[in-house]
Amino acid sequence: KAYKQALRIDSENLQILRDLSLLQVQMRDISGFLKTRNTILSLKSNQKINWLTYAVAKHLNGDLEGAVSVIDIYIGTVPEDSDELKRGYESSELAMYKNRLLSEVPDNLQAALDHLDECKKVVVDETAWRMTKGTYQLRLGRYEDAQQTFMSLLDRGLTEDYRVHSGYMCALLEADDETCQAAAKLKGTRTLATMKPLAGDQRKVLLNTYQENLAERFPRSAAVRRIPLTLLEGEALKAAIDGYCRKGLSKGVPSLGCDLSALLLIEQDGKYVPATDPADVRAHSTTVMITDLVDAYIASLSTGSKFPNGEGSESPSTIMWTWYLRAYLHEICGEYSAALAMIEKSIEHTPTGVDMYELKGQILKASGDIEAAAECLDAGRDLDKQDRYINNQTTKYMLQANKEDVALERIALFVKHEGNPE
Repeated sequence: KAYKQALRIDSENLQILRDLSLLQVQMRDISGFLKTRNTILSLKSNQKINWLTYAVAKHLNGDLEGAVSVIDIYIGTVPEDSDELKRGYESSELAMYKNRLLSEVPDNLQAALDHLDECKKVVVDETAWRMTKGTYQLRLGRYEDAQQTFMSLLDRGLTEDYRVHSGYMCALLEADDETCQAAAKLKGTRTLATMKPLAGDQRKVLLNTYQENLAERFPRSAAVRRIPLTLLEGEALKAAIDGYCRKGLSKGVPSLGCDLSALLLIEQDGKYVPATDPADVRAHSTTVMITDLVDAYIASLSTGSKFPNGEGSESPSTIMWTWYLRAYLHEICGEYSAALAMIEKSIEHTPTGVDMYELKGQILKASGDIEAAAECLDAGRDLDKQDRYINNQTTKYMLQANKEDVALERIALFVKHEGNPE
């Protein structure tokens, strides 16, 4: 009301109009925002920011074609030899934004794909350009072209981007538009193979591609080695997990347990969802398989310092990481006493391992003893006072344990202040 009253006195005050537009968009008054930006554009049409903000206002208001028209009118006012029409960051982002608007217009994917080819010469972010192109090709049913596009992304070094792998899988299996859109929204290490159950012949196609073609083409890619674990079944899966675990334990990978837990999926309403309930985790066939393998590792490493049927001796840290993995498996199964007993072995073996204290604190918190968890993390923090992550975790646990003064002292270690941590 105050801004509108001020505009009655001076209706062409640009500062008041800009402030009003910011307030309107924050309050989600989109129609008012559109009107205000239109007024600003009419008063100051020689500034690029006013054209682009008006286009955004049209976009937010649902007028996609109007937003495209605003951008086209602005580009038409720019001289042909201007730097704004040459390859550069700003012209690249403007071209990709216009392309996004075109793709959101119903039944307009072909026009968006054509525009993408037209603007290639000015686009700086070629990775985003190729990803967008592959997505359009999938949705238009051009699966062979999509395969080539996603393969080019893998060749460019995006072998660890699971979104690229999902797109490549969709192209291989010629998935429908709904499936392709759902796969594009997956996060983390999830792919089409972990999104919904696949038929036997579909699994075979993906397995052959990853084990025979991509494994040879990208031998150092962790994602290419891991994705077959989500496609195999039975003894073949057990053998693959065996090799994957041995390599991770020998290298000392703390996230191995979390990585393997992503394989624990249960089917609900025709889709896969992660198993989170301890009862579901314990009953899962893959959990039983991994547990049996890890128990065999512990027995063999404890007596002979090598894996079952292993050729050479392992380093002393391998048994520690194996205990660590077993403790994590106990934790996700809700077996907290057994998890604590196992992580204590790891701490006794290597008292300076910060990761051991982090997992012990996590187990104690899950079992309900938040005060002991906070003290455990604080002990781990003392081992590496340069580690910002464990310091922040310690602060978080201290707050949950109602130890605000201690939490303030811990967080102040990584806060620049002059005598007052607050």
